[in-house]
Amino acid sequence: MYETIPIQQLDEWLERGYTGRIIDLRDAGAFCCGHIYGAENYPFHELMQNPSVLTAQEPLLFYCTRGSESLLACNYYARQGYQVYNVANGLSYYCGKYLTL
Repeated sequence: MYETIPIQQLDEWLERGYTGRIIDLRDAGAFCCGHIYGAENYPFHELMQNPSVLTAQEPLLFYCTRGSESLLACNYYARQGYQVYNVANGLSYYCGKYLTL
């Protein structure tokens, strides 16, 4: 299982001390136009072709544009024993202070 964080509560959740990796599943162009501060870009389709690129050593927080790809990534990695978190609704609904343009 994994926890889902509502996009509206992401700032508060991050400020409580999340120390894992933040994974942006959107394509490189979307990532360059804006992303959550500290995020790493692993486009969903590329990641699913090579899922071992991410290790289980740290928690993984996944987000995408609308929430569907992060949900699929969480399902996959949770089944593999990773500690994962899903950002509900995706970055298209985010207007918090961690947005980097």
